[in-house]
Amino acid sequence: MSEQDTIAIESQVPETTSLPASKESKKDKAQPSLRAKVVVFDNWCKGCGLCVAFCPKEVLEMSDDGTVDVVAPERCIVCHWCDTHCPDFAILVEPLEEDPSRRHSS
Repeated sequence: MSEQDTIAIESQVPETTSLPASKESKKDKAQPSLRAKVVVFDNWCKGCGLCVAFCPKEVLEMSDDGTVDVVAPERCIVCHWCDTHCPDFAILVEPLEEDPSRRHSS
């Protein structure tokens, strides 16, 4: 392949464009940080709906099959209402970062 062929091929390749900086920064800001990992064990959940009814941030939602889905984990405030009150122990809330306000001082 000659140098002229290479130049001709390179000129046919379209240049990629990137989003304007302001749109990229909005996209980055739209990615909220997770405070906790929320897991629902479907095989344990009987679908009573207590967790869905009392979650203060509407993190959980009833699914079509009668169990619970985690629909908005980014809204979880790690209050542990759901996992503490679940009669089937079907929910696990694992904090991802330590909350400084909950540290025990010695």
